[in-house]
Amino acid sequence: MPYNFNKDVKLFMIFDILGDTERTGPLLWKIERSRLEDVKNHVLDLLLIFRILKKHMPDFLDENKIIDYILCHDLPEAITGDITKFEGVSGEEIKRVTKIAIDYLIDKFNNVIDFNTILNNYENRIDIEAKVVHMIDKVHSSTTFIKYQSEKNVDMDDSSIIKELRYHPFVVEKIAEGKDLADIFFEFHMQAIEITDDECSKYNISRVDADKIVNTIRDFANEFYSQKLKGTLLDIKDDFPKEAMQYNRNE
Repeated sequence: MPYNFNKDVKLFMIFDILGDTERTGPLLWKIERSRLEDVKNHVLDLLLIFRILKKHMPDFLDENKIIDYILCHDLPEAITGDITKFEGVSGEEIKRVTKIAIDYLIDKFNNVIDFNTILNNYENRIDIEAKVVHMIDKVHSSTTFIKYQSEKNVDMDDSSIIKELRYHPFVVEKIAEGKDLADIFFEFHMQAIEITDDECSKYNISRVDADKIVNTIRDFANEFYSQKLKGTLLDIKDDFPKEAMQYNRNE
């Protein structure tokens, strides 16, 4: 008797919608690029960042939890879209529709994936694994704009950028300091890469382990930013073996 995968396929198709859901940040900043990052790209990037960093993280971290949080944390956006407060939607309204989307996923698919635990635990930062994913998520928001800035796809003087973003006090202050959009996103999101003493108590981890987690994530982000400053971020293709890029085709 074959398994009934009806709901599993439906859930897969909901996840697939994330591949057609462009992240709102680059859209609002009017990034000029033929293809912008979608939410599914974002999820895959977080998985890779964690895979790269995990060997430097404390062994007690639950890898399965982290993977579940990464895979599922933005799944409600397949229903709500990627909303930001800068579009005129209040934080309360974002929470309201997100809760409806989460409740729907729990009601329809909790027997496929335990969304009740995964999404609620992540939203409430219930454990250190959720905190780790939240910090990696913030880092990725900055690396995306570092890449776009390095590609010279950013025009901060574009008049169609909404005023709530272009004239945000933090943005205005940093532009006055001579900073570009990559600098602004990097400095802004790096503020979230910390684990306080209260959080150490909440998650029952030592200050030493907390610092190890934070420093690992910060070091990765700092190297990304450093390569932007040196102008070497986009040179990765220069070292590709040319033999792997040329094909003999049968006529």
